[in-house]
Amino acid sequence: MEILQKMEERLRECISEAWSEVPLSYRAGETKVKLGFECIGDRPAAELPADTRILEVVRAVDKHLRIQSFPRLASTDANVPLALGKEATTIGAGGDGGGAHTLREWFDCANRDLGLKRILLTLLALTGVHE
Repeated sequence: MEILQKMEERLRECISEAWSEVPLSYRAGETKVKLGFECIGDRPAAELPADTRILEVVRAVDKHLRIQSFPRLASTDANVPLALGKEATTIGAGGDGGGAHTLREWFDCANRDLGLKRILLTLLALTGVHE
């Protein structure tokens, strides 16, 4: 969180500095250009320790299904519970994709069944349901 706050502060400084370079005629009187800051969301930063139960279960399921996964840090729906000290992670649901959040985003649902098996086995292992 500290690093994100420092980045936000620096961004605000840079924008304010750029604003000060806008000709006064655009900033005075009947303003043609306005500057403002508005927070539209806040995803707290947190990291799940590598030895947590949830990750051990996901690794075991991946080994069983012969899936090679690569843990990464990212902004996901797991951020809030992680920031509250809860174990949480996000895992893919199968398929392949790219270009996330762009006009060129794409998805191929090949192997989707493997991703769904992964989710089901992980859920069953975490809840203690074995049969």
